[in-house]
Amino acid sequence: MANLVLKGEKGKNEHYHYVVDPHSRPLGSGGMGQVLRGQKVNEDTGTSTEVAIKFLYDDLPLNVIDRARKEASIQINNDNLVEMREFLVITEEINGTPVKRYHVVSELLRGVRLLDLLKGENTDFEGNEVAFATELSQRYHDDRESTAVFIIKNILSGIMALHDYGYIHRDIDPSNIMVTSEKKIKIIDYGLVKKIDSVKESQDAQLTYAGQFVGKVAYAAPELVAGDIEHQNVTTDFYAIGILLYRLIVGSLPFDGTKAEVMRMQLQESLPLEKVSNPQIREIIRKATEKKQEDRYQSASEFRVALEHLKLNEENNLSNEDAEDYESEDSGNSDGYYEPSKPSKSNDTLKNVAIWGGAILAGGLLGALLRLVI
Repeated sequence: MANLVLKGEKGKNEHYHYVVDPHSRPLGSGGMGQVLRGQKVNEDTGTSTEVAIKFLYDDLPLNVIDRARKEASIQINNDNLVEMREFLVITEEINGTPVKRYHVVSELLRGVRLLDLLKGENTDFEGNEVAFATELSQRYHDDRESTAVFIIKNILSGIMALHDYGYIHRDIDPSNIMVTSEKKIKIIDYGLVKKIDSVKESQDAQLTYAGQFVGKVAYAAPELVAGDIEHQNVTTDFYAIGILLYRLIVGSLPFDGTKAEVMRMQLQESLPLEKVSNPQIREIIRKATEKKQEDRYQSASEFRVALEHLKLNEENNLSNEDAEDYESEDSGNSDGYYEPSKPSKSNDTLKNVAIWGGAILAGGLLGALLRLVI
């Protein structure tokens, strides 16, 4: 069957279109749609570049389509962030009736998710070895602390750019971190981003309802568990990054159990930091994962400076310059734009958390809090 040719209004004005083989193997799929590899063709020069195109499902509600539109608008050129390209709308006529098809276009990443790398995988979707993933895996095996800090520094660089752009991610975990063949560590999937300080604006109120849990419970800050949209801010991402640093250092997650049990522990219990042998790293994780938001790091730069001051094994320490030279994870479905290693189907805050925590323990709102928004 012939390839699909997709051309939106922007493409008409700028003389380009997309070509997709509809029968090619999907790069991934999730709750919003299916991702296929495509080519962006410049009609003036005939040159083309590879892209990833997510075909949104036809029956999605309008609020989910709006979320995808917002996701596509996060167009930041940064070494540690996946680059979104456009929200593509194609209008077709079916039995004389115009029907709109929605797509999200991004750069195509080849590599291995951090989640898979931690399981020992180092090949991309086509079975090709990703040399940087192999190198990183070996470094992690030889010197876990230095390699973990290197990974977290890269994630913080991406998060800093996202925060500067005016958004928080709200879904940092190993399934949303990509180790690429271009020797980059990139944050992917902006499906749960929230505009900073915009909770009272109508759009965010429609896309994320108060009292509704979003993200991964294993990495969720108390204000996420509580569905407290008003108090979700940059420190919400730092909490998740602190959990990820713990996971990389210790080799397992701090809290284990059912979703309801982990949610309760995120609200009420401190991390078992005695498992972190390095006292400096232990202190960094403790500060990042404080229950009170005002006690956490207040900026990505503050968090990163703390990591820079660590005294680690200099011989095995992995730097960004080096990169240029050469369990019970709650991953869920992925709507990321990449070629994965395998298919992936303030005190006020604390008061709010305490109230919601009591509701969880009482069981009255457990059903609502257990809904995941993808």
